[in-house]
Amino acid sequence: MKIKFAGLTAAALLAASLSTPASAAFITGSLSFSDGLDTLSNVVSDLTFFDIGAPTNASGGTGAFLGLSGLTTTSDIDTNAPAGVIYSIGGFSFTLTGINNIVTSPIACSNGLCDDAQTFQIVGTVSAAGFDDSAFIGKFSATGSCLGAGVGICEAGSESGSWSSSVVATGKPSETPVPATLALLGLGLAGLGWVRRSKA
Repeated sequence: MKIKFAGLTAAALLAASLSTPASAAFITGSLSFSDGLDTLSNVVSDLTFFDIGAPTNASGGTGAFLGLSGLTTTSDIDTNAPAGVIYSIGGFSFTLTGINNIVTSPIACSNGLCDDAQTFQIVGTVSAAGFDDSAFIGKFSATGSCLGAGVGICEAGSESGSWSSSVVATGKPSETPVPATLALLGLGLAGLGWVRRSKA
């Protein structure tokens, strides 16, 4: 009985050590991005793929992003398949994992000028050397304008669009499984197997 207890105690201590993060700190802070849209079709409210111009302007950094500004690498965003690194600046990479709460404002025209808009929430993971991978949340907003060629229709070639995005690193872990969590799960399953075998 003592041997079994000692084994369970050692397993518990090992599990506790595996579940403790080994690196320095999670990332906190906020940062904003903005630029134009390269490819438009009757402006932005119906878009599911945002062809983002590069390079993009970053500004307003706080926390871990304090002092970051200027041109940065940016990738296109597909609302039907949100994935991949969308922003990279100063050693930080923002990987998109989800898009929520899409809101569209259809084309409205007045005096021959039309505009529309689309906004949505973005979520994902921000990573950098010396930090733990951290969750980020943010808002992406796109606006479009054109010359009206009819009700809700743009004059071909008159479309223009821009976008802005503000992201906040929450200082909390991202929701993707980490090796320590998987190791802890494996240890638990192995322990259950050992107990069942010892009872047989």
